Amino acid sequence: KQGHIGLQNHGDGDEASFRNVRIKQTGAPADPRTGEVRGVNGKCLDVDNAGTADGTEVQIWTCNASAAQRWTVADDGTLRALGKCLDVSGGGSADGTRVQLWTCNGSGAQTWAAQPDGTVRNPQSGKCLDASGGTWNDGTPVHLWTCHTAPNQKWTLP
Repeated sequence: KQGHIGLQNHGDGDEASFRNVRIKQTGAPADPRTGEVRGVNGKCLDVDNAGTADGTEVQIWTCNASAAQRWTVADDGTLRALGKCLDVSGGGSADGTRVQLWTCNGSGAQTWAAQPDGTVRNPQSGKCLDASGGTWNDGTPVHLWTCHTAPNQKWTLP
């Protein structure tokens, strides 16, 4: 979708001509935007018990390559796992608002934007994805919090 295609000659002074140049896709395209979302202490963003019910808690957990930790950064700004979207509960904006898995619905509560400082922001609330507390053990929930760029708000997206 982006970038360039280079056609090369053999050296200085060589003349090259091309005719009927075509681009053809071979096989299914790889999705480079699917994988683990890594956060504080190298833990992964994880859907609790790989649950798919609306409202399932999202937490951090030791990375284990499970489906519960396989996220896709979609073109519409959503983060998706298990066929659902990362969602701000009730579209809230208060510090501590729960982040959960929910059926994708196109709302601003499900839009996320990676920032140059490593934070992941929900533009609707202006708040950042945050691993709560200060211990960050397996099962630590994630929520919204005022952006401050501490380690518990730094994320690496696929």
